[in-house]
Amino acid sequence: MTDPPGPESGWGEATTPDPPVPGPLSPVAAEPEVPPAALSPIAAEPTASRTALSSSAVVSRPVSPPPDTPPPLITTRALLATSFELLTATRGELRRASFYIGGMVLGLVGPLALAVWGLLVVGLAEPVAGPLDSRLLGGAPAVGFLALLAVVGVIIAIVESRTLAVAILGGVQRGRPVTLRQAVARSRRTFWSAIAVGFLVGVPVVLADALVDAVISGTVGRVEQSTFLTSTIVSAVVGAPIAYTLAGVVLGGVGPIESVKRSIRVFRARPAAAVVVAGFETVAALLLVLGLDAGLEVVVRVLEPFGVGSESGPAGLAIVTMLVVIGTFALGTLFFTVYALTVAPQVVMFVGLTHATFGLDTVRPGGADDPDATSGSSGRRFRWYTRSMLSGFALGAVGLALAISAITG
Repeated sequence: MTDPPGPESGWGEATTPDPPVPGPLSPVAAEPEVPPAALSPIAAEPTASRTALSSSAVVSRPVSPPPDTPPPLITTRALLATSFELLTATRGELRRASFYIGGMVLGLVGPLALAVWGLLVVGLAEPVAGPLDSRLLGGAPAVGFLALLAVVGVIIAIVESRTLAVAILGGVQRGRPVTLRQAVARSRRTFWSAIAVGFLVGVPVVLADALVDAVISGTVGRVEQSTFLTSTIVSAVVGAPIAYTLAGVVLGGVGPIESVKRSIRVFRARPAAAVVVAGFETVAALLLVLGLDAGLEVVVRVLEPFGVGSESGPAGLAIVTMLVVIGTFALGTLFFTVYALTVAPQVVMFVGLTHATFGLDTVRPGGADDPDATSGSSGRRFRWYTRSMLSGFALGAVGLALAISAITG
């Protein structure tokens, strides 16, 4: 489908920097109650329509829109406040989604955590010599397999956390919430596209960051604080034009390449807002590290007075083993919480500029990927954890059993 004459806005963001918004936004989703606009819709939406957003639609804070009513377009200064309001409004659904990711991480990363804990217990209980050396070597292949499974699990958890959060937040921001089942179905449908988008966005950001880091290190030497600051700034500036690619895939319903193209056009409407969106993405790793560090510190301080550790008796070992399991589950919930926080500004501004939520229509009742239908486009009933995921859980359990068996002799 080719765009008719008019501003080349892709999803429709013919706006100027804050606060005026002259010109119409192009249509994205099939919204029969809204009059057709002049611009073209996203692919495969021949009957889509959209009303124009005038400068009067720009407000400092959004109001809760009635169902099927496009949300107002906010200013860049109100972006962060609105993002936190959206997170607060969806905290119940986000909490349930974090449990889903937590279970995934527990099943795929938990076996490695327990195997490492077993190595620590055996290694401190016996001198590492003779037979123990051979047992540790014998368990190395199983531990190596568990490490590979854990890496795959972390990647899956990160990708699904981001796509799942975008689906949940996008539905609420548009005024048409989706259930957790529907959000999970949309996340799975866009999984590989989200990975492709990650590469398309990550490569230029990493290259630019490495180049700037090399220049600064060669000039003034390497200082951790300044390195992190410059890395964040470079990532925000370089990543700004492609800041809306993930929302374009999950909410807009287009492929990775087309999402990048249209993200650049959306970026032109609000460059400053795109920088804020990209900046939030860059701090995800920092928030995750800080959260892990704080969590571990709390656990150590709680256990230290009780003398619970790898040299404890059976009761102490059981307590720590239980804490390892709980901590692994909590790691998954932390993944989701952090990435929900970082994608919220992207969702708020993307929906405000484009109103594009056609991708979510595919998982609503009657859609091709409706999880509540007897059969979707895949011909399979909905499962919270797919057969592939359950197979990974089973392989993790087998690998853990082999590792413990080899270590204990």
